[in-house]
Amino acid sequence: MVVDGRRRDRGRAVSPRVDELLEAAVNAYEDMIRRSCDLQRTLAHALPHGPARSLLNTTADLTRDVGAVQLSGARWLLDS
Repeated sequence: MVVDGRRRDRGRAVSPRVDELLEAAVNAYEDMIRRSCDLQRTLAHALPHGPARSLLNTTADLTRDVGAVQLSGARWLLDS
């Protein structure tokens, strides 16, 4: 429901300004997840030992996947 340019969400009005701030926070979190994964992969390529490289690549994949689930849920809540 839209009232005076604001959404009604569970009985309270959410202003467009608050929506913009929440979207910016989600985008910043997504950027930090990406940078964390990039750092883990960079460190993995710098290590001489195969098992350590594999472990860092696996944790980068895990970080990416967990972050994707969290971001999907956050964006779903913002869009509802």
